[in-house]
Amino acid sequence: MNIWQLKFDVDNYSNLEAVPPLNADELQSFNGTSKLSTWTPIKVVVMEDDKSLSDAPGFIIPVFSQRALGILLPLIENSVEVLNINFNNVVPYYAINVTSVLDVINYSESEYKTYRAGKRILAFKKYSFKINKELTTHNIFKIIDEPTRNAFVSDKFKEAVEKNNLSGFVFKKVWSSE
Repeated sequence: MNIWQLKFDVDNYSNLEAVPPLNADELQSFNGTSKLSTWTPIKVVVMEDDKSLSDAPGFIIPVFSQRALGILLPLIENSVEVLNINFNNVVPYYAINVTSVLDVINYSESEYKTYRAGKRILAFKKYSFKINKELTTHNIFKIIDEPTRNAFVSDKFKEAVEKNNLSGFVFKKVWSSE
């Protein structure tokens, strides 16, 4: 079993940006909490006209094309909310709010820096995960120590992206159970 940090190919494909830009509070609100009942679609535009759009353009949260969403939603529907965005594009795109924030870190085998008080984690140098039902039933998730940072995905998620030639996804292996 592998865990991958989900990233996006921001160098080879066009990225999206919010108009107007989101403020710090709005950015921090993507912390695993539900947004469906209060969601107003964010207006987004393409940042680089000279590059093509991928199935997963770079943005502050995951954004998937309609094709990518159709392929991946059966794997992730128990872990995300699909949010409409205001994007004048021929093909629809959707913001993906990852709502599964799991307590699955094996702290004794992870390496991390804490803030001065030593109670909160500042950054991980090395991740280690506890294999449990919670981890194995979510193909996309965030962790309780980093609820506003990058999502993590399973081998199943990565394999679905690769099998279907979805563009724009980048996977950084952060842990292996082997």
